[in-house]
Formats: sequence, C-alpha cells, structure tokens
Amino acid sequence: MKPPLFSYADPESLQETLELLAVRGDTAKVLAGGQSLMPLLNFRLARPEMIVDINRVQELHTLAFSDSAGIRVGATVRQRELERSSALCTANPLLAEALPLIGHFQIRNRGTVCGSLAHADPASELPAVALAVDAEMTVVSRGGRRIVPADDFFVSYLTTSLAADELLADVSFPPWKTQDGWAIEELARRAGDFALAGIVVRLSAERGTCAAARIVAFGLGGRPQRMTATEQAMLGSTAGEAIAEIEQAVRSEVESEGDIHASAEYRSEVAGALAGRAVTRAWERAIATGANA
Repeated sequence: MKPPLFSYADPESLQETLELLAVRGDTAKVLAGGQSLMPLLNFRLARPEMIVDINRVQELHTLAFSDSAGIRVGATVRQRELERSSALCTANPLLAEALPLIGHFQIRNRGTVCGSLAHADPASELPAVALAVDAEMTVVSRGGRRIVPADDFFVSYLTTSLAADELLADVSFPPWKTQDGWAIEELARRAGDFALAGIVVRLSAERGTCAAARIVAFGLGGRPQRMTATEQAMLGSTAGEAIAEIEQAVRSEVESEGDIHASAEYRSEVAGALAGRAVTRAWERAIATGANA
C-alpha cells in the first residue's frame, strides 16, 4: 500500500523543529527511525498532513554515560547504537539484555530508543524497562521543557502524556545499583515478534532476603504494569525459595486483555510462569553480586 499525501519538513535545529510542532502539532508526525510510523502510513492508519523528520537535528543525537547521572539517550540515537555500546553492560545490564529482543537487528539499525518509548506499544520491551528502572523523559516544546517519570509518561495503547506540540528529546536511565539482580523474560510466536506476555524484574538482596523489588509486566494490556502488591510481598522474603507464591501473586494481580493472538486467561497464566523464571534469574544474579562485593 502507499501512504496518503503529506508535506515534508527536515529541520536542522531543535528550535526549528519545535516551531513546526507549535504550528502544525495537531496535524504533524515526527519521523526519527520510522520503524513504527512507516507501516502506519502505508496502511493509512495514520494520516498526518506533515512529516517532521528530525534526523538532521544534531542536538538530538546524544548518547552519554556517567557514573553519577546514568545514561542519557537522545531522540535520534538508534537502538543498535546503544546495544553495541561497550559501556552499556556495566551501565545498565537490564537494558543491555532487553535491547536484542526488540524485533530484528535490521529494525534496531533504524529504530530509535526514544521513538519506541514515544510510540508506547504495550508489547514492546523498552517502556517496561523504563518503568522498571525509573527512567525519566525530557519533553520539550516551544514553551519550555519538563521532566516526566516513566510511570506518568505511558497512558494507554500507543498513547503517552506528550502533547501535540511536544517532542521527546531524550530519556535518562538512572545509575545502576551494582548490587541489583535483573532479568527479562518474554513469550512471542516467533523470534522478533512482539511479546504475547513479558516480565521485567529488578531486585536486590541483603543478608539473604529481598531488600527491594520491581516487577513490570508488558504485552498484557494497554501499558506496562507494575506488580506493586507482589513487590511488597517479596520484601524480607527469600525470593529464590518462594517462586510458586510469586507466580501466583502475579497471576492474581496482573490485568490482562485478550485479542486474536491470545486470551486474557492465557496471558495471565504465562505472565506468572515468566515471573517465576525472571525472579529466579534475577535472584541468582543479586546473590552472586552480593557474594562478590
């Protein structure tokens, strides 16, 4: 299929980009990697009057690693560029484990980190990781900038808190706590497909018990979901020995929706099993980190 007619702008500065969005925001779409936008155009599910291509805006191509500030990823940084960074495994091993699960490497060669977050597909990995590590989004417009926590950024299916005249300029992943264990597990029909269900886990152990936990489910409903009740129940327990209880807690807490690919009941069942696997791996890593500290 062919996309509908649209006008095209390729600004060279962030200010020029924001001016365009201020004037045409309601009828414009931002193009970074295009891995989500181009199919929407070709199927005519999106019909913008203007495409604003931000790839020539050098201010948005920032990839910075800092022991004190974590990782800052600009709007035009490709997923593959971050994935292949030699500093990533140390700076954020959970993010390093999640990136290769996104589509195929050809997709990641063009797709951007911020583009995936702004697209907000509930079955994609990066929104769930962002929620698990308390990432922060830098949102800019002609009127200024604001910092949006991941928990406030994702609203529902393909919907974020971005206003029509706003741009996700970068995302910041906070410094990694070296004592944390991590894991991501997902089930997809084929390698590279969106997940039917997925779980992200980050936790830490002190004196053999769980001191902190973050469990995020994705691919189940309209947005990534924190399993706050399960997290609270894990505190003070020997998480590695309570897998059956954790699995059942996730199944009870998660809000799943059915579609042509899987029923809500199936997704909930799978989410519990994936949570067991992810917690087991994360716990082993947390214990190993503590033993080597």
